[in-house]
Amino acid sequence: MHSDGAGEFRSQDGEKVMLVTDLIHSCSNDKVAQAATFCIGGVFAERVRAVAQENGVSAGRFVSVVVRDFAQRADEAERAQLAREMAGCDQPILSGLRKVVEKALEGGAQFADDVKGFGLPFLRDGGLSFDAAARLQRAAR
Repeated sequence: MHSDGAGEFRSQDGEKVMLVTDLIHSCSNDKVAQAATFCIGGVFAERVRAVAQENGVSAGRFVSVVVRDFAQRADEAERAQLAREMAGCDQPILSGLRKVVEKALEGGAQFADDVKGFGLPFLRDGGLSFDAAARLQRAAR
């Protein structure tokens, strides 16, 4: 799989993986991520809300940060796998979002220091640093 330079990824067999790009573009926005989480609902939304509340941010902010982290860190193979899992779903963006966020929740990842280029706290396995928590809370205001 390779990038065509415009943020769209293609698998070796030429299959477009635009769904993942659409997921990243739409759900990197706090308000869209909040609405998508609400649409998914159920236990998933409650888990997101609880973790977000523990970190002093809205569910939308938490989800958008998870999505941005995925965009920054996921390699081509991981994006292709997500695209395969999303393909054929009735609501592929919501399905993909759920998979990305559940992976972060299951991994016990929490907010930590910022990642170059975004200037926002992102998820890491080490937990929430005091400095990152303070910056995140200021950004949420």
